[in-house]
Amino acid sequence: MKKVTIDQFSAYKYLSNIKVSNSGKIAFILKNASMEDNCYYSNLYLLENGNPIPLTASGDVNSFYWVGDSIYFPAIRKKEDKEYLAKGLPLTVVQRLTPEMGEAQEVLRLNHNVTGFYFLNEEEFLFTANYDAKVAHCLAQAGGDTQKAAQLLEAENDYEVLDELPYWQNMAGFINKKRNRLYAYDHGTITELVDTFTAVQKCVPIPGTKKFIVTLKRYENKMPIDDEMYLVDFTDKSLKNISVKEHVTHTNLGIVSQDTMVLQYTDHKKYGMTEDGPICLYNFVTGKTELIDESYCYNASNSLHCDIVMGAPYGKAWEYDGKDSVYFISTDDDSSHIFRCNFKDKTITKVTKEKGAVDEFVLYQNGFLAIVMRGDNGVEFAQIDNQGNETQLTHINTHVSEEYSIATPVEITFKNEVGNEIKGWYLKPIDFEEGKKYPVILNVHGGPKAAWGTVYCHENEYWANEGYGVIFCNPTGSDGKGNDFSELRGQYGEIDYRDIMKFVDVCLEECPWMDGDRLGITGGSYGGFMTNWVIGHTDRFKAAASQRSISNWVSLSNTADIGYTFDVDQVDANVWENHDKVWKQSPLQYANQAKTPTVFIHSNEDYRCWMAEGLQMFYALRYFGVETRFCLFKGENHALCVIGKPVHRVRRIQEITQWMDKYLKA
Repeated sequence: MKKVTIDQFSAYKYLSNIKVSNSGKIAFILKNASMEDNCYYSNLYLLENGNPIPLTASGDVNSFYWVGDSIYFPAIRKKEDKEYLAKGLPLTVVQRLTPEMGEAQEVLRLNHNVTGFYFLNEEEFLFTANYDAKVAHCLAQAGGDTQKAAQLLEAENDYEVLDELPYWQNMAGFINKKRNRLYAYDHGTITELVDTFTAVQKCVPIPGTKKFIVTLKRYENKMPIDDEMYLVDFTDKSLKNISVKEHVTHTNLGIVSQDTMVLQYTDHKKYGMTEDGPICLYNFVTGKTELIDESYCYNASNSLHCDIVMGAPYGKAWEYDGKDSVYFISTDDDSSHIFRCNFKDKTITKVTKEKGAVDEFVLYQNGFLAIVMRGDNGVEFAQIDNQGNETQLTHINTHVSEEYSIATPVEITFKNEVGNEIKGWYLKPIDFEEGKKYPVILNVHGGPKAAWGTVYCHENEYWANEGYGVIFCNPTGSDGKGNDFSELRGQYGEIDYRDIMKFVDVCLEECPWMDGDRLGITGGSYGGFMTNWVIGHTDRFKAAASQRSISNWVSLSNTADIGYTFDVDQVDANVWENHDKVWKQSPLQYANQAKTPTVFIHSNEDYRCWMAEGLQMFYALRYFGVETRFCLFKGENHALCVIGKPVHRVRRIQEITQWMDKYLKA
């Protein structure tokens, strides 16, 4: 068996965006990393009898839509169009392809940067598009002369003028006076359905009608936490507010008739910004609601950490079976599953049985077609029946697990100080020999409302192949066990820290091959917070790698893209009303106690946990004479470890591994 190499993630194919045509044809997106070109190529495929059939080879297809038996997808192919876009001017070109065609044909050009299409037919559809007030002003000032507008825009791009919150956003950059607006396209006529201050969040068609459900936020100075829900009538281009309540966020929905939906919403009052709200049956014509579930246990997403998946949709509408149930994905303990919500008998049951992850699914042939991760394999397609029986359809990634040495996670559990079971795992070094002692890396997941499971994680497997034991767990604050377990507001660095330290103790007790004198710690986002916290509270770790971290809630809550919403909520205070509480939960307060050599890794376009957080901690450690290093990745954001440029992903793991080697193996 070959050893897992540092760039092994590039051997995997990434599957996403399953869509089934009215005639039953299955299409999806397949992405692959190219180390040579330092990019990802994304193409359109059909799935026929378990075999992936390529429809494109251009590498530029990231989304698509079935319109009848034709596939529509946006792609810029012409040189002059690419040059036009490079000037910052809005343009979307739509290509049409049928499975029988050899070459896609251009069918539509829109002077908008389209983010999503919602087709009724080829001549009638809604679309969302990024609106930039600065670009619109330059176009208006130029009187429609695009060359002049490009010159005006080039001059304006030397400046960023801010007068809103948030003024930047991870993966989007500066967003001041930018909105994801809603438009109707009706036989060549485009109608603006919302004003320039309104941002659309979701758009879901009501089958069998020309109506849609949208959620949106309107703001001029500060974006609200909550949203509103509207019924859009394509026929007269009208919008009607159908919000289930005032001051709530409509998080997930599935249309079950022309006037009713299954809806999950939250007012954030019980568990804050990460609350999994109640689920109800909502008649949006009469306004009547019927409660289905108020357990606050269903997060309606796959929150397992994995670094070999890419492109799965977030917040996808729930799937209705045409009878009495809607289906959705939710994380349960250490796996994500398909769940059935029967809105007639008001029950929610788990459908899938296998451990691992369900990334995406569609209803298909009296069951489900799903993208899953099982065992030590990458993503594959599986056919799942209504009883949860599963058949793997593809073998797109199985060759990797068959050819390479992959460590199997071994489960460890214990009861924490309040009696909750804490679950974790360890990986043995691939070349493990009885009687030898091995250095150990503790990897802390992000979130904190996320979770580790047994699905493949490239960085963990690489370290196991490099002679490390790797340990990881789901402490208090993690997802998969309901809101009570994940509730960590105002308690950062307390019970979560003690859970993690006890997990380390339990691992050392159960695994005498682990060398307690050669421990390293790493983690990103919340895991970066915890790494910073740990080095200020104990010197048991001989090396640390803090990634996209949090060091100072005072600065973060007043600068980050989610600062005044999520960050303030998580520390359960703001700096004006309770500065001491905010500062008490900040790792920077304890940096003068740190002794652990630490490398900091940040990205210069990460606006979630931006570089100032790592720089402050780095500054403090260097000031107090602790060995430290700071590595900044240019052009990357908060998701460097998953969607960063392939060469950057390698360098990131290299930085961490070389730091661990220096202090744990020397």
